[in-house]
Amino acid sequence: MSIFYFIIFLIIVVVFFLLIKKLYRNEASVNKRKRKREKRVENYINEAFKIENLQAIKETPEHITLAYPKEKLNVPHSNVSQVQDENEEKLVTDFELPTDIQREEVYDYAIKHTHFYIAHARYDRLQEQDNQ
Repeated sequence: MSIFYFIIFLIIVVVFFLLIKKLYRNEASVNKRKRKREKRVENYINEAFKIENLQAIKETPEHITLAYPKEKLNVPHSNVSQVQDENEEKLVTDFELPTDIQREEVYDYAIKHTHFYIAHARYDRLQEQDNQ
């Protein structure tokens, strides 16, 4: 009789384990897709908006417009920092997608969380070009 109870206990444990595994597998696959989407957007931003490709800068009271060959970005003043040396120029994209975000909103969300580090000399030169 004790063997029967042991087998029933094992069956219950296995069923419970399979249910938990199925729940976590679904959640893990959703998180994996989300991380892949984050990585694709981050790679696209880092390739398309390199500081070297920047063509012009225009400041307004509301935002700074960064002109690239194919697109213009309007970013807040807090997302653009001037650095001393050109070796320090970089883009830093740091974000985690919320669960309720739509696919169409991912790009704008990523741009909003991208920080541009531009050298003083380049910033002044591109701003002067834009004013002429």
